Amino acid sequence: MRRLLLAFVLALTALPAQAEVPLNGYFIAERACPALQSIRRETNPGNVMTSPGKAYDLLAGNTDRPSHFWIVIPGAEPDRRWVDVECGQRSTDSEARLPDPAPKPAPSTFRGTQYVLAINWQPAFCETSPNKPECRGQRPDSFEATHFTLHGLWPQPRANAYCNVSESERRDSETGNWRALPPLALNPAIAGELSQVMPGTMSNLERHEWTKHGTCFGTNANLYFKSSLDMLLAVNTSAVVDLFANNIGRKITLTQVRAAFDSSFGAGAGLRVAMACEPDGNRQIITELTIGLTGAITGPDDFTSLILNASPVEGGCTSGMVDPVGLR
Repeated sequence: MRRLLLAFVLALTALPAQAEVPLNGYFIAERACPALQSIRRETNPGNVMTSPGKAYDLLAGNTDRPSHFWIVIPGAEPDRRWVDVECGQRSTDSEARLPDPAPKPAPSTFRGTQYVLAINWQPAFCETSPNKPECRGQRPDSFEATHFTLHGLWPQPRANAYCNVSESERRDSETGNWRALPPLALNPAIAGELSQVMPGTMSNLERHEWTKHGTCFGTNANLYFKSSLDMLLAVNTSAVVDLFANNIGRKITLTQVRAAFDSSFGAGAGLRVAMACEPDGNRQIITELTIGLTGAITGPDDFTSLILNASPVEGGCTSGMVDPVGLR
């Protein structure tokens, strides 16, 4: 009886306070801070600390004007912890989920230009952004029901953004006023393919991606998006998309995803892949994969050498559900 009572008390201390306010996005740690199991008791099993520069999934605040955020720290036991809000910043930008890039090697060992390819599982993305135009008319027979969609191709390091962009365009890009950005002069073939594999074009996502990232790619918009489409095509014709399409409505693990990359692109390819998930009710859904690439992009056949030439990254979330098309 005494053991049962102790277990019950310990379980209660792992839960957030009743005044919690659900939040989404990420918490970006700016310094090492204690990650507490209980704010009131200041308990910290395992003496877990946040890592400066690392992004953590954000679940809640302890009040509507929180002193602490409730975050997920992979590998901690328990992994739901409270951290002082003064320890970092909140972000809703999915790009914040990326780990900071490794220091650039010396010129004699530098392996090429570095990129991150970000691809969405669109049904899950739409669960988190149901009011976006591209999320209102999902169909079971649509491309995004069984394939990855394009978020963007991002030259690295992350600070390499908004190259020679006016202040007004940068402001429109950063604030989500994307329709105010200049239309892109894309050739009909590129524009047509983007309209299928990048549903966010309905929200002018392509204008944002070009303004923030494409302007630092070193080419015109047509070549930038052709390279992006080529990299997406390599994944959408691999065992990775088969893993997702064959497990719709079921949970898969980061280990399975990385193994599918290894199977398609060679041993070690999966270590260059991170998986992002979001809470959705009582489940966790996979929203995005981010893939490290290093080298010159000339076509989809380059993908194997590009991913194997990149540096390994942290894996992100360890498991999540492959969401079916359509809002819950």
